[in-house]
Amino acid sequence: MKANRLTWYFLLVFSILYLTQCSVNNRNKEVEIKISIVNAPTDIVTQGAIFLAERIQKNADGKIIPRVYHSGVLSGGKGSAEIELCQQGTIEIHITTTAYLANQVPETSIFSLPFLFRDIDQVITLVKSESPVLQQINAALNEKRLHVIAWWPRGFRQLTNSKRLVKELDDIQGLRFRVMTNRLFVDAMNAMGAHPVPMDWGEVYNALQLMTIDGQENAEDVIHSSKLYEVQKFMTVWDYSTDLEVVMVNLDWWLALDRESRTIVQEAADASVDFQIKALLKNTEELREEIVKSGMQIHYMDTIAKQDFKLSVRPVWEKYAGIFGESFTESFIEEINRF
Repeated sequence: MKANRLTWYFLLVFSILYLTQCSVNNRNKEVEIKISIVNAPTDIVTQGAIFLAERIQKNADGKIIPRVYHSGVLSGGKGSAEIELCQQGTIEIHITTTAYLANQVPETSIFSLPFLFRDIDQVITLVKSESPVLQQINAALNEKRLHVIAWWPRGFRQLTNSKRLVKELDDIQGLRFRVMTNRLFVDAMNAMGAHPVPMDWGEVYNALQLMTIDGQENAEDVIHSSKLYEVQKFMTVWDYSTDLEVVMVNLDWWLALDRESRTIVQEAADASVDFQIKALLKNTEELREEIVKSGMQIHYMDTIAKQDFKLSVRPVWEKYAGIFGESFTESFIEEINRF
């Protein structure tokens, strides 16, 4: 009888310890999620990631605790590597650019066609719309174990360099510009007469400092937050290209979430779109003023000069319409022309 009581006692203790450990394991498994970006701490994308994390944690009432990893600390500053980590499930949420995703789904490069968008309002309308093209691209990313939960607008990519102000087509000839590891940007620079140098972002500042490259192209927030004014003298506002920021998740992780958690994350992602739009519109003009105060000269390219650049990249449009598919390209152009 005494032995039976001891047996039941040990079984009870073991059960309590087992259930407690299971509870701890389950809690640890679902509470922490990683949100990664390669951008600097003060960059608008990083601020959007922080907003997303705070909104998730608040709405989850402590059930989900997101942690933001900026500056590419999970990948050594390599955007392409962080996409792979998200595919593998090592990173649950990654915020990247459509230009980097082109290696996964080539059609994502369509947003970066040179001189595609009329103005930033057209880009904003696209990301807030029920765009068939965005849905089609998301479906293609799903096949790569990635899923988009929000699209953010980005500022236009402006040109900086250490040699001279680029005012017209002749001024860009022969200059060496860092571009993303995306063939479209390489082709665009070649078409305009510059020398493109594909390079991961983590290497750019040192390359500019050592003058192994003359310049780069990026939105104002990246130029300012990365302190490129320390190693660049000139900036040209020409609004030549943009790309969308993509808030994406590992698809397997997403599908494994319970409905409540998935709703919490999605609602936070939806709210982050408006946060990014407001920040983008506010920051663009303010950051240009800050960039000038920091010692950079800014030239605003006029319509006539811009027309020469547009003509020079016409072969790039023709090439990529063939890559994306004539029907896909035409439907996208028709879509954004309605905005």
